[in-house]
Amino acid sequence: MSELTITKTTDTPLTQQQRDVLNTYLLGIIDGASEADKKSWRKFWAKVRNLEPGELFLLNLVFPRNSKFHRKFFALLNFGFESWDPPRSRKTYKGREVTKNFERFRREIVILAGFYEQTFDLKGRMHLEASSISFANMDNEEFEEVYSRVADVLLAHVFTKYKGRPELDRVMEQLVGFLR
Repeated sequence: MSELTITKTTDTPLTQQQRDVLNTYLLGIIDGASEADKKSWRKFWAKVRNLEPGELFLLNLVFPRNSKFHRKFFALLNFGFESWDPPRSRKTYKGREVTKNFERFRREIVILAGFYEQTFDLKGRMHLEASSISFANMDNEEFEEVYSRVADVLLAHVFTKYKGRPELDRVMEQLVGFLR
């Protein structure tokens, strides 16, 4: 995600011809994909046009990540989760079955990969919270780094019989190809 601050520097009046060209460009060449997008785009440009000189306008821009790569990441996590066998001899606690949990697994793998925030609970104990991997919180470059480090963690803790990253990458390409 990127932030962009816009400020109107002068209050130079535009001729009608300049306004027509600007409207044609901003509302004709660039437009939203849906009716809601088109409405939002027009509201945005109306606000920009009505800025007073020196007034600031802050934009948060979200550039969509590669959704195929996102699916590959979750295929890697799912493959790791299915392959993982918790090293516990006791499978019950207070008479209830203890089971694997994908969300817990995902968070722990992301934390082990080094993507976390340190927080405190009410008793003052420090906890690690996995960083969000949502499209709005991470661009393609950072997400590729997450994927790479998560793959390394899975090789070290789950896929211990693999001969390294090239073998895991081949398996993942086959798996993703099969899922298409």
